[in-house]
Amino acid sequence: MRKNLLIIFATLIIASLALAACGAPATEVPATEAPAGEAPSAEATSAEAPMEEEILPIVLPYAMLPDEVSGDIITAGSSTVFPVSERMAELFQNEGYTGNITVDSIGTGAGFERFCVAGESDISNASRAIKGSEKEACQAIGREPLEFRVGTDALAVVVSSQNDFATNITTEELAKIFSGQVTNWNELNPAYPDGKISVYSPGADSGTFDYFVEAVMAPHFKNADGKADIDAGEAALLGLEGTQFSEDDNVLVQGVAGDQYAIGYFGYAYFNENTDTLKALAVNDVEPTQANVDNGTYPLARPLFIYSTAKIMQEKPQVAAFIAFYLSQLDDNIIDVGYFPAPAKAIYSAWGAWLSTQEFSVDPSAVSGDIISAGSSTVFPVSERMAELFQNEGYTGNITVDSIGTGAGFERFCVAGESDIANASRAIKASEKEACQAIGREPLEFRVGTDALAVVVSSQNEFATALTTEELAMIFSGEAKTWADLRPEFPAEAIKVYSPGADSGTFDYFVEAVMAPHFKNADGKADIDAGEAALLGLEGTQFSEDDNVLVQGVAGDQYAIGYFGYAYFNENTDTLKALAVNDVEPTQANVDNGTYPLARPLFIYSTAQIMQEKPQVAAFIGFYLGQLDDNIIDVGYFPAPKSAIYSAWGAWYAAVSQ
Repeated sequence: MRKNLLIIFATLIIASLALAACGAPATEVPATEAPAGEAPSAEATSAEAPMEEEILPIVLPYAMLPDEVSGDIITAGSSTVFPVSERMAELFQNEGYTGNITVDSIGTGAGFERFCVAGESDISNASRAIKGSEKEACQAIGREPLEFRVGTDALAVVVSSQNDFATNITTEELAKIFSGQVTNWNELNPAYPDGKISVYSPGADSGTFDYFVEAVMAPHFKNADGKADIDAGEAALLGLEGTQFSEDDNVLVQGVAGDQYAIGYFGYAYFNENTDTLKALAVNDVEPTQANVDNGTYPLARPLFIYSTAKIMQEKPQVAAFIAFYLSQLDDNIIDVGYFPAPAKAIYSAWGAWLSTQEFSVDPSAVSGDIISAGSSTVFPVSERMAELFQNEGYTGNITVDSIGTGAGFERFCVAGESDIANASRAIKASEKEACQAIGREPLEFRVGTDALAVVVSSQNEFATALTTEELAMIFSGEAKTWADLRPEFPAEAIKVYSPGADSGTFDYFVEAVMAPHFKNADGKADIDAGEAALLGLEGTQFSEDDNVLVQGVAGDQYAIGYFGYAYFNENTDTLKALAVNDVEPTQANVDNGTYPLARPLFIYSTAQIMQEKPQVAAFIGFYLGQLDDNIIDVGYFPAPKSAIYSAWGAWYAAVSQ
């Protein structure tokens, strides 16, 4: 099956479709941040959070095997990432690579200097994301950095195993020690001994140093606006007399291990290798463990990366092969080295970035059979467009795209098992994923765009141009029955309310983003149940899973109001008017900069098993992702962040490479 799929998709180095352009917006969002322009979505705010997906292993293409490439590979940078890259280099050579691999541990900053200024390395190892100035330096020499997330480090704050008094420390206490405000252990705690604290720190070129300054030192030094002062925190640490700085973490290990009154910090892997001579302190009463990193409670966890460029990987196939090998070996080695796995979406994003350097095409005429897609009415216009294009490009099978709402789509996909693809305007819920798993389906998520939910009135409405989310909650709960109830300058006419039905992901999102914050529970938190009940219980509301019904209803009544995906407004600008929300218009710029409050991600879901058993489904999803850049805006939505598109490509490639 894998051989047939790879023949159909021509996954490596044949001409026609370069992923670098596929649906990716101009601005990239760091993997550690929420995408710009995205309000808290249903999956983020719901008490029922989405479940983390398992990472599918990816089978390396034949041309990328270690014994199929040769030449030199030069990698340099973070001392924290060094143990991982060193391990991968050894394994790559053990698997038959006969070329030379150089792995230098010089610190993240120096690594980017070598990569982005001197242009001397092929891969830059980093314990933080690349800075804007570093990216600009790369671009100045014709290098466009590609980011590959490889793991998560829980920065370890350590003392000597001879230290029998300290077990826990707060970030505030750390700032006092590393700024020199506390120089003796008994100043920190009277129960501690009268011993002068010896301080060990990575040097200023280290990403570990940068992270410690931002996470620990800066919050202790506030600027005039009361915000964390990075410059003051850095100056305090660099100016601490007697501090032992080194870019070599092994020097720090030896220094701390040999002094019972010493303290230092570095990547968890270096502690993990020296548990006989070092002791890791809990920070804010939280131990640096896998569970605490996964649940987000350990305060000093950070992402780990490697960087290269498409040009380097295309000119030096051995670099592309090494990065592919590196990513494929993480599951077996990242924990063994002493770090923690990156989230599945970040790993898929890394694979998508790698895949963007390889040219390939999907041939719709090479597959046949049926494809059944159902779910969100919001995603429907995109899926319908892609189905038409797929058939126009030579697919002779039958594609069904049903608009039945996100919840009903997951019901058909995860309970009845009748569809191949579920369209969704929110992430899958844990209960829905469990229902899928109960019938042997492990959902794979593909982000396809961003919707700015449009709040609309008829173009006949001459008085309303903007509403607040609070006013929207008053309307859709019935607290404001006439427009004058809302604002005295509005006419005293009854408000006619139109809403997607309860099976719609649009309904779910509106409840959580608008209604729930208006209805607080006993703990003062947004009450989703109360918000939903208020909307569903509003007498006279017109509910429909068909957004076209809502469009017609609002357009025909100058006192009506409704909401739905932006694409439906975009198709009906002659009869509808979109309101600004909290004085922000639903535009591309406002979605991108994060100011429009009702923006949300759009998805399609399938499974690796379906895609392997039905190659036409895999081909359609690959085609779908490849056509987003030319169609998502035209349909009426906005591009997803580049990292999310890469994640979708990585998940797709993982499914077809089995």
